Amino acid sequence: MAAGAPRIFVSHLSGVAVFDPNGDQVGRVRDLVVMLRVGHRPPRLLGLVVELPTRRRIFLPMTRVIGIESGQVITTGVLNVRRFEQRPTERLVFGDLLDRRVKLRETGEEVTVLDVSVQQLPARRDWEVDRVFVRKGRKGGAFRRGRGETLTVEWSAITG
Repeated sequence: MAAGAPRIFVSHLSGVAVFDPNGDQVGRVRDLVVMLRVGHRPPRLLGLVVELPTRRRIFLPMTRVIGIESGQVITTGVLNVRRFEQRPTERLVFGDLLDRRVKLRETGEEVTVLDVSVQQLPARRDWEVDRVFVRKGRKGGAFRRGRGETLTVEWSAITG
């Protein structure tokens, strides 16, 4: 990863406004769509699920995202308003990955995924999940005030 590429934790994107280049709001981020890959390779971020003011949820490919900064997402302005439908090879970050129980490869200890970070790859427009914020200890969920050590690990350090 490039040292200058920003790391964005996805929990900060929930409900963030999506704007076109003219500054008009087109919707809000409701989820992120990733594609899991074979082996220890981190998932690739395909796009965002954006909820329009009409409550319709659409897919916004990351190739149409110009920038993610200070609580807003800026798009190219070109949107396909066809309703979002999840494909079998895709996973929703908020719906499928957060609050999931996984194991640390090194110790086999079970942990809960609280958040994941995404980062843009250098010299390309591709984004991928690079780190996972987890809590060790008791079961309980990401939004419960559980006790236990928290740590940020590389995607390749977890399994399950």
